[in-house]
Amino acid sequence: MMWQPACEGFSNKRRKLLQSRLVFAGTGSEHQMPTQIANLVYNDTQRLDLHLADEPGRPLVICLHGGGFIGGDRNDERCRQAVRLLTEAGFSCASVSYSLAPESNRFAMWPRNLFDVADATSFLHNHAAEYAYNCSRFGMLGFSAGCCLANLYIQGGTALFRHFGYATPVLHPAALVGFYGPYDFPSRQPERRSDDALVNLYHSPSYWLRKCDGPAPPPVLHIQGDQDTIVYPDQHQAFKADCEQRGYRFKAIIAKGFGHSFAPAATNAAGASINLRRDITEFFERHLAVA
Repeated sequence: MMWQPACEGFSNKRRKLLQSRLVFAGTGSEHQMPTQIANLVYNDTQRLDLHLADEPGRPLVICLHGGGFIGGDRNDERCRQAVRLLTEAGFSCASVSYSLAPESNRFAMWPRNLFDVADATSFLHNHAAEYAYNCSRFGMLGFSAGCCLANLYIQGGTALFRHFGYATPVLHPAALVGFYGPYDFPSRQPERRSDDALVNLYHSPSYWLRKCDGPAPPPVLHIQGDQDTIVYPDQHQAFKADCEQRGYRFKAIIAKGFGHSFAPAATNAAGASINLRRDITEFFERHLAVA
C-alpha cells in the first residue's frame, strides 16, 4: 500500500526523512534516519538543532539554554533532557544557541543575545512548512538565562524591539516553561546585576510586563528551587505576583531542597530526586493543542 503523509504541503526533504523511518512488511528491519537536523544556520553567527517529531504537523517548542549569559550550550544535559522528553511526548523541538558575553561582563552581548532569539524564532516560523512542524501555536522553554531571554521576548514584544531599533517580526508563543529565570535585575544581588541602571531596567522582564498594555502574555509554568543562591527565590515570587495581580495565568512549582541549574529530572546533594517530565509535557499538551 502506498504510504501517505499525515499532513499535506511539506517538502520533499521532510518526506524523505519520514519515509526513511518506515518498517516495510516482511523485511524485519527498520531503516531509520536521525530525527535531528543539526547546525542549522539561522543568522550570521548562530546555529540551532532541530529535533523532529515522528508525526508531521506537531507543535514546536523552542529551547534556550542557561549559563548566566556567558556560558552554556544548546547540547548540555538540561537541554538534552528537555529535547528528549518533548520529542517523546510528540513535539518537535529546536535547541538554540545565542551570543555569549565574556566572563568579565555578562551584559556585553545585550541586547544582541535577545536579537538572536528573535532571529531564531523568525527562522523557525519561516521554515515550518519545510520541516512539517506546526508553528501557529508554539512554545518556549528556557533555563536560567535562557528563561530570561524567552521571557523578555514574550513580555517585551514589539515595544522592546522598537525601543532598540531592531526590525523583526514578533511572534506570539502560546506557552512558556521556565526554570529559575532572572526576572528583575535592579533587585538582584550586586554581582548579578549591571553597573548601568538602564541595562538593569531594560534587561528585566518585570519592566516590560509591568508596562504592557497589549494582549495578555501566554500561560507560564515557572520552576524554582527554594535553595537557589544564584537566582534567589524572590525573583520567582515577584514574577508570580506580577502575573497574578494582572490576572495572567501562572503555575508555580517549587523544588524543595534544590538550588540552581537542575534539569527536569535531577537529584540534589542530599539524594532527593525530582522528576518534572510529566508536569512539562502536560502543560505544553494543554496549551499547544492543535485542532
